[in-house]
Amino acid sequence: MSQEQIEVVREHIEAYTHDPPRALSFLDPFVVGDVSRVGFGGTYLGTGPAYGREALEREVASYVGAFEDYAYEAERLTDLGGGAILAAVTETGRGKGSGAPVWHSFAMLYTVIGGKIARITGFPSEEEALEAAGLSE
Repeated sequence: MSQEQIEVVREHIEAYTHDPPRALSFLDPFVVGDVSRVGFGGTYLGTGPAYGREALEREVASYVGAFEDYAYEAERLTDLGGGAILAAVTETGRGKGSGAPVWHSFAMLYTVIGGKIARITGFPSEEEALEAAGLSE
């Protein structure tokens, strides 16, 4: 089962920028997305969680739409057990208005239930994600 959960997250991330409808297909209709801890300056998902697939879709489209050549990639996926998958991710791109290059590395903690992503929580680092999951030293 854990390999299946990793594949759900991997396929979601791979589809994220190139095939949004496919990326959404991996989400539970009642998914909760919260990257307020990551430090996007309040531009991504507002200042708190997005509730539901449609809300998350709107917020992500707005954020990604601010970039040219945007990419979101998993550097590493780790099964933490109990449906929790830790993803070390990197996003790159260029601001549409400014042309400024963007490179941002952070961690996402995905919760997979019944083959669907039920929660996505962002953290500035893998260590902070592990601590939140109760798995730090």
